[in-house]
Amino acid sequence: MKLTPSQFSFQLAIILFLLTGIYLNAAKKNSDSNETAKTSIKSSVAKKVDHKTIKPERKDIRITLTLKGYFEDPEALPFSVDTTTWSELKVLSPPSHGKHIKKGSSLLTLDLEKIEKKINDLKHEISISDLNIQILKNEQKRDESLAKIELSKLNRTEKNLIEDMEHFKNVELPFEKKSTVVELKRYEENLSYAMEELNQLKKMYEADDLTEETEEIILQRTQNEVNRMKFSLEGAKIRNDKRLKLEIPRSEVEKLDESKKKKLSLQTDRIIKPTELIKKKLELKKIEEQKKQLTVNKKRLENDLKKMKVLSPLTGTLIIGTFDLGKWSGSKIFETKLNKGGLLKPHEEFVTICPIQKSQARIKVPEKNRLEIEQIKEGKIISGLNPDKKLSARITKIGKIPITPEHYDAVVQFDIPKGQKIPHPGTTCSLKVVTYEKKDAITLPQASVFKEDHDPDQKYVYILSPKGKPIKKVIETGKSFGTSIEVLNGIHPSSKILKEKPEA
Repeated sequence: MKLTPSQFSFQLAIILFLLTGIYLNAAKKNSDSNETAKTSIKSSVAKKVDHKTIKPERKDIRITLTLKGYFEDPEALPFSVDTTTWSELKVLSPPSHGKHIKKGSSLLTLDLEKIEKKINDLKHEISISDLNIQILKNEQKRDESLAKIELSKLNRTEKNLIEDMEHFKNVELPFEKKSTVVELKRYEENLSYAMEELNQLKKMYEADDLTEETEEIILQRTQNEVNRMKFSLEGAKIRNDKRLKLEIPRSEVEKLDESKKKKLSLQTDRIIKPTELIKKKLELKKIEEQKKQLTVNKKRLENDLKKMKVLSPLTGTLIIGTFDLGKWSGSKIFETKLNKGGLLKPHEEFVTICPIQKSQARIKVPEKNRLEIEQIKEGKIISGLNPDKKLSARITKIGKIPITPEHYDAVVQFDIPKGQKIPHPGTTCSLKVVTYEKKDAITLPQASVFKEDHDPDQKYVYILSPKGKPIKKVIETGKSFGTSIEVLNGIHPSSKILKEKPEA
């Protein structure tokens, strides 16, 4: 059958694919054969490995620990100006660093002008208070005496006021009303008398022999008098009506109002007068309290003034700065404050007086070493100035609370040989102590001791068996020192220990 070009190409591709597969399969079989040969060779070599071994070594173990610290003077006294009220501590004459100073001598000179002026001002204010107290006491004594008199006067005035009002209501007011009526009646009577006289004259003149001119004059005169009387009566009626309807009622109201005002005034006086006396007493008490406070302030300033006359509390060496667990602060932090014109703060410790008759060391103990150091009683103290000289030392105290994170404070006492100078406070030192000691201990290199992955505290080694096979052996270890480690249990001194971990 004749193939088309496309069919021919397809069949050719299949043939090539099959031939490629046959080739690759043959190559793989060849490779596997080579790997098998290599493995066989390796196995043959492994069987012939010669393990490097070591034997446990017996050593005398002596582990020492060196701790840093400072010498200090246990009798050293830090000094500050402990004023309670005055805060301005201006330096006029600064202290001398390293100067030997006697007890009671001046450490430095402070400016006292302002505080002395303040004390004098307070003395003046106290004197003024004394005068004011004296004046008020005399005024109070006078007012207490006058109070009785004024009370009696108020009582009399009040009584008089009541009596006057009663007299006005019962006597004056009725009389005034009656007087008005009587006065009007008097005018009426006068008019009546005048008219009667006029009538009598007319009758008389009709019977007598007087001339008409004379009669006329007399009658006219009498008539005029009657007319005046009528007018006066009319005015009296008007006045009477006004008096009774307006003036008398108004007078009565005014009288009552005046009486009420006087009563109110009296009541107010009864309240005010004792209150004024109480006010005087309170003013006196206030001034006395002010004087008391002024006296307290003056006393405090006087005490501060004494403290500002800075005197050494003991004999020794003056050191600018302070000590903290033996470490000196240095003098630089007080350089500005202790210059002339510098300002100190109250209660600020700025110098330390050191007798330098005794010495001890303050050592910083790491947290990890605290418990073992607590069991150690003795060691050697070494001065930073003279490392060659070692003094026997005793650890007398270890703090229960850390002084810094992960560190505790320890006090170390030591004996100073005769003729040797007492270490200066602040000098560095170190304490050497033996933390562990053991004779003829079994040891191994730390590189030959391994840890379990699941339990790092479990240690093991590889021991070479008589047949030359590595055997894993769990051991108990002790102290590590340098590149070695102490073995407490698990191996025999004659055991052959593999230096390195064998291959799996």
